[in-house]
Amino acid sequence: MHLLKGNDILTKRQCDVLRGLAILGIFLHNFCHWLHGGFHENEYAFFTGHGMRAWNYFTGGIDAFALIQFFSFFGHYGVPLFLFLSGFGLVMKYEREGADRIGVLPFLGYQWLKLFRLMLLGFILCVLVYLYCGSSPHPWNETVAQLLMINNFLFESPGSAVVPGPYWFFGLMVEVYVIYRLLIYTTSDKKHWRWLMPVLLVIATWLVMALNDHHTKRLEYMRYNAVVAMLPFAIGVLLARYGMPRLPRWLLAVIAVVSLPLLAVANLNFQAWLWAPVLVVAGAVAFVKLFQKYSSGGTGVVMRPLAWVGVMSSFIFVVHSIPRMFMFKFVLWRQSELMYSDYAWLAAYIILTFLLAWLYKQYLKLVLSPRLKDGKTITFSR
Repeated sequence: MHLLKGNDILTKRQCDVLRGLAILGIFLHNFCHWLHGGFHENEYAFFTGHGMRAWNYFTGGIDAFALIQFFSFFGHYGVPLFLFLSGFGLVMKYEREGADRIGVLPFLGYQWLKLFRLMLLGFILCVLVYLYCGSSPHPWNETVAQLLMINNFLFESPGSAVVPGPYWFFGLMVEVYVIYRLLIYTTSDKKHWRWLMPVLLVIATWLVMALNDHHTKRLEYMRYNAVVAMLPFAIGVLLARYGMPRLPRWLLAVIAVVSLPLLAVANLNFQAWLWAPVLVVAGAVAFVKLFQKYSSGGTGVVMRPLAWVGVMSSFIFVVHSIPRMFMFKFVLWRQSELMYSDYAWLAAYIILTFLLAWLYKQYLKLVLSPRLKDGKTITFSR
């Protein structure tokens, strides 16, 4: 069987489209699941009732709010898609033939500075917005810990120790970078053994979650931390290292179509739910590979807007909680059920988020950006 290697696995444009799918899921989910009447999802902990309610709705009881309920329940699966792309991208950048060997401290310092630069102003604005909207301020130690991106593992209940929004993910990524550089990264020519550490980490993290299926608080703590990241991240690492088979169009179409209903089924069983990121990655990659074949140069009507959203994804991620908070505080939390006007608010939320993301991108052009030179030295430039 012919294997795709290197950029033939996923082109830059295809990765942008995958980022577009991921961020659409995340920032629309973070609006829809806050609405009164929106489905509760299985993101940090597992509840059979949540999965059963969604299954019954989508297999026989959908109504005019199906789009809202879809993103409310499934949108958070954009997170494992981002983690998959992180694993894939790190290997393609730092383990390619001829790449400089990266030092531990320079690599971790560079990644931390890159995340801090992206997060800082958005985090400050978000805190100010939450205070303006009447939310109680977090204790200073929780705020400082989140600013340093160490809050996820530092507090027993991460969900209550973070400003509601995307900022917990930055702490998760710091942990992932540490694990990658200390345990996964290699420039060894012994390719037959480069699968071992990613696989062992997947097994270890699956086991620790599987043994805590009745301990919701423990499970939630683990899923705010790198435990939840290892499966999709390892898939990205292994795909970049070993390639993927060239699949015919009909098989790509089958994978893309069946992955979503299988994802719904996986939410009915705890053990299946732990492996749900496999379905997310497989379905998304199949979708992108399939539509790339039907789009001239990847610039067709499906790919172009998704690729643009993907390019803007990091900025969208940082700012999207700001317009959401205003809308919910002053309007949407006064509702007791879903209303048709929610779609108008959703459209306004999308427009405002895209506008703020564009402005944030312009702001970051003015801020010095870290660079990792020769894998050893951190420099700054615009």
